Amino acid sequence: MLVNVETFIWIIVAVILGVAELFTGTLVLAMVAGGAALAAVAAALGLPLWVQVIALGGGSLAALWGLRPFLKQVLSTDSSSPSHPIGTKAIEGSEALVLEKIDDSGGLVEIAGDNWTAYPLEPDQVLEPGDHATVVEIKGATVIVWKQS
Repeated sequence: MLVNVETFIWIIVAVILGVAELFTGTLVLAMVAGGAALAAVAAALGLPLWVQVIALGGGSLAALWGLRPFLKQVLSTDSSSPSHPIGTKAIEGSEALVLEKIDDSGGLVEIAGDNWTAYPLEPDQVLEPGDHATVVEIKGATVIVWKQS
């Protein structure tokens, strides 16, 4: 069975759009590539060009409105943007208990059972043992804290 020229052209268009989608990541070109694949099926069935173009447009629009929102939702929960912070980002904003006096030369706090070297956010701020502080930032193995009022 020979593949007609129109089918071959639609397949090439679908592949080019699919490859271009790899560089954009918007899922728009992938949906149009699906429409081009549908047009290739219409061409393989020997349908006229106007039916192939309608298949391209209709398939693309249906995929854009029906499939793309679902795929965006599924793909948005990737590891590059977790819904819950992990690592040191999870500590920022948490509460710390002052264990040793904190001044511009440092001190010690306890955060979730772990001891951290701490510095005050404001150089003139002094936190005494027993005070509660909020972790503002993490710099390496030290935390920057702000005294809770």
